[in-house]
Amino acid sequence: MIWWLHIRAAPAVLATLLAVGTTATLAQSSEVPVPSVIGGLTSGLPLRFLAPVLPVLLILYGQARADRTLEHVAARNVRWLDPAFATATVALALAGSALVPDGLAVARNIAGYLGIALLLRWASTLRVAMALISLLPFAVASLGGHRSNPAWWAWPLHHASKPSAAAMAFVLFTLGLWTSLQKPLRGDHDEAL
Repeated sequence: MIWWLHIRAAPAVLATLLAVGTTATLAQSSEVPVPSVIGGLTSGLPLRFLAPVLPVLLILYGQARADRTLEHVAARNVRWLDPAFATATVALALAGSALVPDGLAVARNIAGYLGIALLLRWASTLRVAMALISLLPFAVASLGGHRSNPAWWAWPLHHASKPSAAAMAFVLFTLGLWTSLQKPLRGDHDEAL
């Protein structure tokens, strides 16, 4: 189990969760300028809504480091450990949300980004999943309208009090967990980074 956690970069994911919480606390008003496609010249992507991509990328990186052949013949069944690790990551983010301003939105974005990343990894390759999940916050900020009045589908930009945004992220996370237990669409595509 210790080696599984080491290969999955669990200490780095934990450190990144702490860094995301610190960033959300200390840089509450910091924004990354993003060109707006809909209405206006630019819109700002709050850094606290961009930072949740980092633990998701580390989880994907840890999954890429795994030797699937060895895990399939292991004495212990490790099939459920990746979804359990993803769930624990989101649970830690939710637990820490009480300490972070707008922490529920940060935890929601971690869950939603992770769900989309797992869906993309199931449907394509790891590199495509990592690239697209890295671009997703910028695309949502650019196409989803201004953050004071985001489009209904732009759940990463909504305030934490918006239940529809939390529901969308929860559905995406649940679908991502389900696909992580399924055989990939394109065969065994666990390429090394």
